[in-house]
Amino acid sequence: GCYEGRATTWLCDNVIKGEIVYYDIVDTFEGSLEEAGMVGTKERLGGGSFIEQNFMHNISFHKNVNFKIHKGYSQQILPNFPQEEKYDFIYIDASHRADDTLVDAYYCHKMLKVGGIVVFDDFAWKDPKNLHISNSPEFGIKVFCTLYDKHYDVLFDGYQIALLKK
Repeated sequence: GCYEGRATTWLCDNVIKGEIVYYDIVDTFEGSLEEAGMVGTKERLGGGSFIEQNFMHNISFHKNVNFKIHKGYSQQILPNFPQEEKYDFIYIDASHRADDTLVDAYYCHKMLKVGGIVVFDDFAWKDPKNLHISNSPEFGIKVFCTLYDKHYDVLFDGYQIALLKK
């Protein structure tokens, strides 16, 4: 997910400056239930167009980046991507459910090059209304890290976790 593009623009400003890059984005642009309590989001969740318009505006300043937007849910879109190691960097920030996060990680593993980095956002996030482990990304990420531990080194962990593919 990219929401309004803050992480996307940060990456464009600080990491991929001056290079011609290809950047695939998967998002519904509908927001999420977890964001319903955020200031101003209630109105945005009504149709999602405000989120998408802000995203399009924010990325418009990065002419050196070839953005390809795939609108929809990652669990439906990622299985249709070519399952080849072509990405240098993948940022996973979509559903906050453990099972969805595990599915995203599974497909992204197949598409990440050796030497590539995958970052999971919201690793330490917990749903204050439902603390069951299935309702946060952490458990799905830990399952992935256990299953694929021989394939990755942990670069850092905290609120986010970053893995380097060996």
